[in-house]
Amino acid sequence: MKQSFTRPFSFIAKNLSSLLLVVLGFLMAPGVQAQDVCQLIPLSLEERVQAAQVVVEGKVISQRSFWDEKHENIYTASQVEVYKVFKGEPTATTVEIITEGGRVDMDLHVYSATLSLKKEQQGVFFLQSPKPSPKAKLAKTGYTVFGSTQGFIKYQLTEGTAKDPFTRYASIPLEVYGSLARLSGRTLKAVKANTDLDIALKPKPATQNQRRSIPTIDNFSPKSLRAGTGDVLTITGTNFGSTRGNGYVEFRNSDDGGKTFVKPLATDYLGWSDTQIRVKVPSYGIDGGTAGTGDFRVVNNDPNTATSASPLNIIFAHSNVSYESEERKIEEQSVQTRLISQNGQGGYTFRFGASFEANTAALYAFKRSMNEWSCTTFVNWNTVSNNPVANTADDNINAVRFATASDDLPANVLGRTISRYRGCISGTVLNFWVDEIDMEFAQRSDWQYGPDASTNRQFDFQSVVVHELGHGHQLSHLILPKAVMHYAVARGQSSRTLNPENDIAGGNYVMERSRTASPCGEKPMEPKPANACAIPVELIELEAELTVNNQVLLQWTTQQENGITAFAVERSPDGETYTTIGTVPASGTSTTPTSYEFLDTSPLTVLNYYRLRLIRANTVVEEYSEVVQVAGPNFVRQIAPNPGGNETTLFFNTTEKEVLHLAIFNTAGQLYREWSLEVTPESNKYDITLFPAQKEGKTDMYPTRRGLFLIKWSTKQENGVIRYLKLE
Repeated sequence: MKQSFTRPFSFIAKNLSSLLLVVLGFLMAPGVQAQDVCQLIPLSLEERVQAAQVVVEGKVISQRSFWDEKHENIYTASQVEVYKVFKGEPTATTVEIITEGGRVDMDLHVYSATLSLKKEQQGVFFLQSPKPSPKAKLAKTGYTVFGSTQGFIKYQLTEGTAKDPFTRYASIPLEVYGSLARLSGRTLKAVKANTDLDIALKPKPATQNQRRSIPTIDNFSPKSLRAGTGDVLTITGTNFGSTRGNGYVEFRNSDDGGKTFVKPLATDYLGWSDTQIRVKVPSYGIDGGTAGTGDFRVVNNDPNTATSASPLNIIFAHSNVSYESEERKIEEQSVQTRLISQNGQGGYTFRFGASFEANTAALYAFKRSMNEWSCTTFVNWNTVSNNPVANTADDNINAVRFATASDDLPANVLGRTISRYRGCISGTVLNFWVDEIDMEFAQRSDWQYGPDASTNRQFDFQSVVVHELGHGHQLSHLILPKAVMHYAVARGQSSRTLNPENDIAGGNYVMERSRTASPCGEKPMEPKPANACAIPVELIELEAELTVNNQVLLQWTTQQENGITAFAVERSPDGETYTTIGTVPASGTSTTPTSYEFLDTSPLTVLNYYRLRLIRANTVVEEYSEVVQVAGPNFVRQIAPNPGGNETTLFFNTTEKEVLHLAIFNTAGQLYREWSLEVTPESNKYDITLFPAQKEGKTDMYPTRRGLFLIKWSTKQENGVIRYLKLE
């Protein structure tokens, strides 16, 4: 199939009367509205005009990214050249626009459902004056964009059209200019000629294509591919051109359901001849965006266009980040990301904002969503309770919270994920990993938290959370309504279950990458075990103590219960392998706190690890409580686990408060390190680091290799030696 484009509208002269624009604004209705795009609720053009203090047409001519004053968040300042003014009076003919996210050296912050501008992009901006940020002291001298992604009507110059997240404007002069003139009640003010737009809107001579080569697409393979993984699409046909020149391939953009197209980066093209093109399928294009299912187009250097006769199927999309550096002479390229062991326990631990944790229904919905991922891809995610976070920042804390101030979330955004990356260059290879994941959600009265289904007047909170966790899992959008990573959400829509062929397949791909060691030295993610993948949804406070009769009394309280039939009490000697030692019936369903207890009459003599396994009717997902450790009647002191790593735990019983001296030797008697710590009768568990990071200026080097070490300990009354096998 072959296809070429002409420009259906001619440029309207600058002195066109405001009356005609007003009339056209009434007569020309904007394009078709879509269902809600990735956690966005539509803002009408009228709402945007009313909320904005300044509305301008302009082009991004330069950018710089920077940390805020507290070094908590990265922002990007874009210098925008102003061409026309529709409302207000901009401070200059070039204005500065501040957006969230950006890259400073090898630190990168990426926000979902949030505006990210690129150089050379142009369109209409709905601007507000800067205001103090509640997150950090940010010296904002520029404007912010009202509604974030909805506050930018982006021009598509190759087609002479414009688009925002919900609306396509077939004519910029008629539909955009006319509507803005009507809503602002004033004539547009021309500041500077927009040469690129003028050229784009001029009609092309009817004979132009007769002197050009019309491309055709005969075939392509494979028919199904993954975006952002390096998968290569091979296109065969004619008249592509002997070299690419200014030609390109473009894919349907899954971020807006395929209404626009995504062009690969120059570095994604592997080959281009007159009859064959080989190109990587991107999850990050020239203007952002992710390749999605649908037909694709080849545009040759003339330019003329060919459209594929059948759709390309995108199975899943792995999130990539973009990097380029003039200083390092690195051309812009997309880089696959990976997950790591950020918490030292194989993955990431999430903490909640106080208002989020106090909203029990929201908390349980989040935990159910986490279990949906953890028990299918075995991504290593955990949560911690009663340790609230106040804000979202680059602070090594994975925060989940409700937005508490007007500019925590852009207007009409349901929720978003902030992926905070760090990177390194190993030789010539770029590497980026997820150093932190933060999530923010709107506080709304029309949330359905579950487990009941949402009505057509409600947004399903669990569906929104499981989607945003997919972004945290490093998956991008799809055009596939049956998938959790489908680009859109709507009232009454429930999408709580992962699709095996797409969502889970994508998650498994990311996990496979994340299990391998990074060249940068970051610890790889450790998948959760299949038999202990879920965290308990209900909050369970488990305590245990050794009684005077050398028995262990376990006590726990649930704040609420939903369908729990029993608690299986499990015990382990090492915190790894558990055995069920008893069962306690549950109340089943309760909205008030309920207390339970269990007596282990024959505990292990040294160390005992206990946990509860929650038994529910009609579910195969196994949920467990937190683990508690109790010293048995014959326990004195040890390091566990042994063998173990550089960070480990010393278990030491004492009858009085005293100073414990420790020294580490190798088997040849060479002393590596000495230090002391205070031990008390109230605690028998102490987290220790055998070999701290080398400090600048120190001459004694700690060993980093594996091996057997002798750890000598002494108090004022006794001493001993613990043999420890270090595995890292």
